[in-house]
Amino acid sequence: MGIFDTLIVRPFGLLLMWIYNMVNNYGAAIIIFATIAKLILLPFSYKSKKSMAKMSTLQEKLNKLQKQYANNRVKLNEEMTKLYEREGVSPMSGCLPSFLPLPIMFGLYYAVQKPLTYMMGFLENGPDIPLLAQAVGVDIAAENAYTVQIIIAERLGEFFDAAGNLMPSIAELSSNIANYLVYIDFNFFGLNLAQQPSFSNPSVLWVIPVLSGLTAFLSSFLTQKMQGMQVQGSMKTMLYLMPLMSVYFGFILPASVGIYWITNNVLMVVQEFCLSKFIRYQERRHSADVPVDSKKKKKNKEA
Repeated sequence: MGIFDTLIVRPFGLLLMWIYNMVNNYGAAIIIFATIAKLILLPFSYKSKKSMAKMSTLQEKLNKLQKQYANNRVKLNEEMTKLYEREGVSPMSGCLPSFLPLPIMFGLYYAVQKPLTYMMGFLENGPDIPLLAQAVGVDIAAENAYTVQIIIAERLGEFFDAAGNLMPSIAELSSNIANYLVYIDFNFFGLNLAQQPSFSNPSVLWVIPVLSGLTAFLSSFLTQKMQGMQVQGSMKTMLYLMPLMSVYFGFILPASVGIYWITNNVLMVVQEFCLSKFIRYQERRHSADVPVDSKKKKKNKEA
């Protein structure tokens, strides 16, 4: 395993496996995982949101500086830096939280894509996975390398009895298999989360990429509205491009990844609404606590 696998993917796989064992529902485990990830990132999201709110209040002053020093780029940068320092704003502080969800998304994707390796602990290039594939009737060479482990894990469900015990035909393959193999039920409200929605084969699974696109659009639209942004130009393009990308990826990845995206988008809407209300409350409270003389001094100093 590489560093990314060891530090991110494998722990995510273990966490997902632990949640699944607690709730015995694969879809619910992914939703809980997404919620835990969102809560962990909440302090970073709050800091980013607060920084963006401050940047929004400074936009008028920044526009004046850009007009005043339009022909002197060096002086403009100096004055902008002074403004940021005076207002206690870092223009880069909102960037890091925007990238933090990416390793979580990729980590979960690989954990979902290779459940035998990252959830159960089998070596990807070890002897056990080919043995399992042969025992459950999966031809590794004929299957897509990106989804073969999901196919094997799904097929394994047929080799557990009603009590959840592994049938002798599988358990006798090796002691390692018997010790680490876990039954995963990919059914979630009638949807098989191990399968991949297909453009050419309409099915009920289409609801997942469609909901992924709709919730992505709702999340982006409300975020821009809550921040008071004018949706135009490149921002308008991104408003529609990102949901379309969500739909596309929803059709080329397992349905379980789509469940994560839908959950993350819904949580993003809730988070955006709550943080916006909380930050505005803080601003009103701070404004009420600042003495009138201090406000006049600050205004005179800026003038």
